[in-house]
Amino acid sequence: MANQSFFNGINSDGVFPLVNININNDTNLKLNEDQYEVYVNDYFVGHKTLKNPGEKLSDIDGFLHNQGLSDFSTSLDGDHYQIQTNDQDNITDALSVYFNNR
Repeated sequence: MANQSFFNGINSDGVFPLVNININNDTNLKLNEDQYEVYVNDYFVGHKTLKNPGEKLSDIDGFLHNQGLSDFSTSLDGDHYQIQTNDQDNITDALSVYFNNR
C-alpha cells in the first residue's frame, strides 16, 4: 500500500482517500467570551457577555442590589440566566439601563 498512485483523487485501489476538509473554518474555534441570554419572568431583557476573566453572571445580581432591588431569585439553565421576581417592571427597567450602558 505504500506505493499507491493517485489519479483524480482516487488511489490505485479505486478507493477515495480519507480527507478531513473543514468547509466552515470557524467550527473549531473556541469563543473567548461566554454569552448568556437574560430573562425576567421568562421575558427576554438582554445579553450578558463575560468579556473579562473577572466578570461573572452574578454581577447582574450585584447591580440589582445596588439599585435597591432584592426581591428576586436567579437560576442558570444552559445559556439562559433566569430571574424570577414579583417586581418585574422595576427589575426590567433597571436591567435595560444595565445592558444599554455596557
